[in-house]
Amino acid sequence: MNSNDIIYKITKARSGLDTIIVSSNGKEMPLHSRINPKRDSELFAGRFDPDRFDALIVLGVGLGYHLIPLSNYLDSYSQIILIDILSGLDTAIAGNRLASFLLKSERISFILGKSAGEVDELLSAMIDLDRIRGISVLEHPASMRIFDDYYTEIKNSIEKLIHRLAGNKATKKAFGALYLRNIVKNAALLDHFRPVQDLYGHLNDFPALIVASGPCLEKDIQRIRRFQDRFFIISADSSLPVLHKSGILPDFVISIDPQPYVYEHFLGLAPGSATALFSLSSHPAAVKKFGGYIFLNSHPLCQFAERVYGDSIGSVDSATGSVAGDAMDFCLKCGFAPIGLVGLDFSFSDYKTYSRGTAYQNRYSLYFQNRISTVEGFNCRYILGASGGLKYEGRYTRRSFLQYRQSIEELIKNRKFPAVYALNDCGIAISGVGLLGLDQFVEDKCGTAIDKKSITAAINSKSRFLVSEPLISALSSLLDDSLFDEILEASLGSGANEKVKEKYRTLIASLKRI
Repeated sequence: MNSNDIIYKITKARSGLDTIIVSSNGKEMPLHSRINPKRDSELFAGRFDPDRFDALIVLGVGLGYHLIPLSNYLDSYSQIILIDILSGLDTAIAGNRLASFLLKSERISFILGKSAGEVDELLSAMIDLDRIRGISVLEHPASMRIFDDYYTEIKNSIEKLIHRLAGNKATKKAFGALYLRNIVKNAALLDHFRPVQDLYGHLNDFPALIVASGPCLEKDIQRIRRFQDRFFIISADSSLPVLHKSGILPDFVISIDPQPYVYEHFLGLAPGSATALFSLSSHPAAVKKFGGYIFLNSHPLCQFAERVYGDSIGSVDSATGSVAGDAMDFCLKCGFAPIGLVGLDFSFSDYKTYSRGTAYQNRYSLYFQNRISTVEGFNCRYILGASGGLKYEGRYTRRSFLQYRQSIEELIKNRKFPAVYALNDCGIAISGVGLLGLDQFVEDKCGTAIDKKSITAAINSKSRFLVSEPLISALSSLLDDSLFDEILEASLGSGANEKVKEKYRTLIASLKRI
C-alpha cells in the first residue's frame, strides 16, 4: 500500500480528544478509540525496558496516545525511532498536548509516510549496534491490524537488519584488529597490483561461472573441466585446490578473508597462472606472493584510501558477507552475462561440509583420518554440532548459511542482475535464480571456445600498476589528525585505547621500511 493513497482524518472522540479515522475501500477504521483514545496509554504498560534495550523502535505512531508513558523513560533511552505509514502525523501530534513531548526530544526520530524499502534504508543508516545495548520493537495493535502487510514487511526488515548488524559487530570484535593491520601492511604492497577498476566494463556479455566450494561442486567438476574454454571461471579462493587438482585453471580467483590460513588455498598455484583478486584487507602473505588486482571495500581505512586515489582503484563489496556474493558483484561490474553458479549450497549437502579436494577436507583426510576415525565421521560430527539440528528443505544447514543465501537473493534483486542460473539442484535453491544443468547452460547460453588468455592479456596491457607512496604518505600525515582516532574507533570499536593507537602509529611509521 502506498502511503500517498491512504485517506485519513482527524476527528473528535466522545471524550473531546482528537482521534484518527482511516478510510479504505469504503470502510472507516479508527486508529484510536472513538470514545476515549487516552486509554491507549495502557497498551505498553510494563513494556518499556531501557536497562536491557536502550534503543526502541515503535511500529505505528498515530497520535501517540500509547506512547504517553514513554515520557517517564526518555532520559534512559539512547535512541527512539517512531515509524508510521501515515504522513503528516508530526503536525497532528504537535496539537495533541498529551503526546507533543515526542517532538521535543533529540533522542526521538520519526519515519513517516515512507515505503517499506525506504524505511529499511533509513534504519540501516540510523542504527549503530556499537553504541547501543539492544533493540526493542513495540507494535501498536490497531496500526498492525489495519496495515498488516506494511508493518510485517518492516518487522522482517528489522530482523534482517539486526542479524546483519550483529554479524558486523561480531566480525569487528573478532577481526577488527586483523582487518586494520592487513590494510596498513598491504598499503606498502600496492606497487605490485593493478586496480580492479581497470577490469570493469571490459568483459561485457562473456558467459561466466562462479565456483564456490560447497559439496555440490563435486557433481559438476568434470563438466567444468570439459567446457572450461566456453566461459570465464571466477573461483572463490577455497575452491581453488579442487579446480587445480581437476585440471581446471580459473581465470580469476577472488579472496577476501583476512586470516593467515587463506594462504592454504593457494598452495601449489604458481603466481601468474590465474589472475588473483584481493581485497585491501586480505592477509598480506597471499597478497605479497601472488599480486594481481586489488579492490576496496566498506572498511573505514579503505574509504580513506578511496579519498587518496579517487575512483581509480574500484570497490568489490556485495554487502553479503560472503566471497560468493563479492564474486557476483565483481561479475556484474565487469559485464559478464549470463552467470552460472556452482557450489553455492547453503547447506551440508550429502552430509559433507565442503567439496572433496578443498583445504578443509584435505586437512581431515591427511591429518586426522585413521582406522577408527574417518573423514565421513569428522564431517558428520561437525555437521550435527554446527547445525544444531537445523534443517531447511530437508538439508542440514546453519542460520549463517541461510542469512548468506538471503543476502545474495537481495543482491540479485536489488542490483538487477542479468540472467543468473544455478547449475545443479543439490543445495538449497536461491529465489529468483533459474535452474539449468551445466550441459544445457553451455549449449543454450555459451558460444564457441573463448580465447580468454588473449582477452585478459589485452586488458592487462592497458592497465597500470598502482603506486604505494600516496597512501603511505597520507597514512603518515594522518597520525596527528583527529580522523585517525575516528578510523580506529570505527574499525575496532571500544578497543581503541591509547595503547592500541600507539601500536598502529608505530606500524604506520614503519611502512616505508617494508
